[in-house]
Amino acid sequence: MPKRPAPKTPSNVANRSRVAVMLDVKLDIVKRHEHGEGTSVIGSMHGLAPSTVHSIVKSTDKIKEMVRPATLLTAMKVTRFRDAEMESMERMLSTWIDNQTQRLKTYL
Repeated sequence: MPKRPAPKTPSNVANRSRVAVMLDVKLDIVKRHEHGEGTSVIGSMHGLAPSTVHSIVKSTDKIKEMVRPATLLTAMKVTRFRDAEMESMERMLSTWIDNQTQRLKTYL
């Protein structure tokens, strides 16, 4: 048995899997921190380490920016206008496709 433990190298260190924290959880963490709850309490509620909660709190501005564009997009209504020529062409194309389909069915 060696007198000293082996140094921690990437080969003998346990690999931790990364878990993505969902946006709604991040928003809840930010809200709770703004109301004065500690990182340990918040972390235990969500099953996260206090250091993870602290990292999320540090990136509060980025998290709030991610939420802002989503709310703006849902508020907008996109309308498209098509030319009468385009609509006429689409109708004729649809009729032609229907006729071709009917012809194919009669031959089979």
